[in-house]
Amino acid sequence: MRGASGGGSFLDRSPGGFLPPGISATAPKGRISGLPTTSGGKRFQLWALGLFCTERHLAKRLKNNSFYPFTQQQPNVFVLEYYLDTLWKGALLFVVCLFLVSFGLGSQVLKQETWGFPACGVGVGLWLMISSLPRRRLVLNHMRGTYHFSIQGRTVCQGPMHLVYVRLALSSDAYGRCFFQLVLCGHKLEPLVLVQLSERYEQTEYLGRHIARKLNINYFDYLATSYRHVVRHWPLGATFSPGIVQRKTGTYDKRISQSDLDV
Repeated sequence: MRGASGGGSFLDRSPGGFLPPGISATAPKGRISGLPTTSGGKRFQLWALGLFCTERHLAKRLKNNSFYPFTQQQPNVFVLEYYLDTLWKGALLFVVCLFLVSFGLGSQVLKQETWGFPACGVGVGLWLMISSLPRRRLVLNHMRGTYHFSIQGRTVCQGPMHLVYVRLALSSDAYGRCFFQLVLCGHKLEPLVLVQLSERYEQTEYLGRHIARKLNINYFDYLATSYRHVVRHWPLGATFSPGIVQRKTGTYDKRISQSDLDV
């Protein structure tokens, strides 16, 4: 872990450690399935399919925009605008169910009336579309040392920069295989998945540290206590506790180049 002074330390991120109340240390589960299909300029940015949220796809995005998924509005100010992925999911559900209801397909299954299911799907799809229409906007303002999150121009939360971070999340299947998610998280923020599920820990971690460095925010490993945390912002008045052991060697001092993003 490298702090603002460039030294390394061993950071405890357990419930009694660094993270403030309201931020969970468990793997985030939410509605977000991917990143915007465009990285800047356009007012309408829709979430990509989760199928394409791989470390290779993320590396390509970073080559086109080194501040991805944000855009640099001005020096030390980064902006991300997006819509929930439930917008296209609701639209798809609405169209499919409306088609079934209009043509009477699937109205009977094994001589039982089932028309109510697609009719219910029409209502659910319409509700998902309407509820997903408000545009989200997240601003990282290092000039003021704060972040600001709003929905359709209405402020949801704002706070100090140490409450926003990139982290790895670990999950496993029934066969014991481990999969890693790379997620942009924050206090009262919707988790934004950068890499959906990957078995390539080193590549996913490398990309996560690169993004955190470019955006100048904290990075956390999937372990609660790890040497791989990179803390650039601390809460006001925070000091190193006696239980934090300084790391002797820096493993990640090498400068990252564009060619290093090839995974």
